[in-house]
Amino acid sequence: MSKQTMKIPTFVANSDFEPARIFPTLYFYNGTLETDEYRVDKCNFENCLSTTVTEEQSFPYFDHYSSGSANNFPTTGSESLLFLNEEAAYGIEPSETLYTKYWETYVELLYNPVTRLINAEANIPIAEYFKLELNDIVEFRGNYYHLRAINDYNLSTGDCRIELLGPIIDDTLDTYFSSKV
Repeated sequence: MSKQTMKIPTFVANSDFEPARIFPTLYFYNGTLETDEYRVDKCNFENCLSTTVTEEQSFPYFDHYSSGSANNFPTTGSESLLFLNEEAAYGIEPSETLYTKYWETYVELLYNPVTRLINAEANIPIAEYFKLELNDIVEFRGNYYHLRAINDYNLSTGDCRIELLGPIIDDTLDTYFSSKV
């Protein structure tokens, strides 16, 4: 493995490079990378007069992208933790984002002109209620819809209000009927 220049990510709040306050963030750990030797001063928190100095030649590589290859660098097929990918510090920017992988199809369905949101009242037995999950396929008046919400469920009578979203996402019925067989 060849040596890399160590790049330390910083989060800035403005053009004056003042540090930004960020919430906890998830990263992929992609192993260690070799770099030019650098010095680490480790200070005892109770007494900063005694420090330990070590010389390091590698650093842990954390990134928003998983390493998709044997050399620990992201590739176009790597996983991404971002909703909109940024230029990769090492390797190649992945082609998929969190948005394209998990949300794009649903958002396109929501903003499709033929999509309808149906509010209805239903009576769902409690055993079925516990089996239902959001986005399950349900049949209503001869058509199939995605179950978007179950509201105001009455545990004693089973009465509730439901929201259905349709038409369903392409290829969903193939998966739905193959799992029921």
